[in-house]
Amino acid sequence: MTKIYNRGEPREVIAVDGISLEVDSGDFLVVTGPSGSGKTTLLSLLGLLTRPTKGKIFVDSEEISSYSDAWQTKMRRDKMGFIFQQHNLLPQLLVWENASLPLLCRDTGINERKRIALSILGKLGLGPRSDFKTAELSVGEQQRVAIARALVTDPEVVLADEPTASVDAETAAHILEAFRDLKKSGKTVVAVSHDESLVGDADIVVKLKNGRVVESHGMWPS
Repeated sequence: MTKIYNRGEPREVIAVDGISLEVDSGDFLVVTGPSGSGKTTLLSLLGLLTRPTKGKIFVDSEEISSYSDAWQTKMRRDKMGFIFQQHNLLPQLLVWENASLPLLCRDTGINERKRIALSILGKLGLGPRSDFKTAELSVGEQQRVAIARALVTDPEVVLADEPTASVDAETAAHILEAFRDLKKSGKTVVAVSHDESLVGDADIVVKLKNGRVVESHGMWPS
């Protein structure tokens, strides 16, 4: 895949430059590299949040990157969970309400939404905070709410942008344990991170520089 911003203009940026990789179901892939190396753009491509300028994305041998926006939205809703570096929580809602938001797109009833959200929040150590407003939480607790929100739909793939950045050791341990549980249950996890604890648990580690793979462990980019 290649992703070019401002193509043909003086401000042209090649954010991802001819990357090819394969991730099996149930793999834990960690993407590392310096700031500006293309990590977040690669994550956005894999999550169908942006389209490649060149190249294709396949899921289960099906080429999906050229499908309509509506189809890609359904794919994200049904099969993917996103953990953003900026938590993107709604401060006016309670913790469990924030965590359960993706279930609204599935027309899940309020009682079932709350039950599922409380179950996930409990596993992340946030059960006692479920009726707090998110503005009342620490940064680390807000990150755990964002993770719960990504998991409530039981997605096949979880994509995380610096999930342990700027959090305390306890929160980082909760996050790592959540990723381990996802792997055990056969989910695929793709994370952008500099955290060595995440790197140590990964099946595949890819290091980027200037939009290209410069080092990899556990797989062989073509």
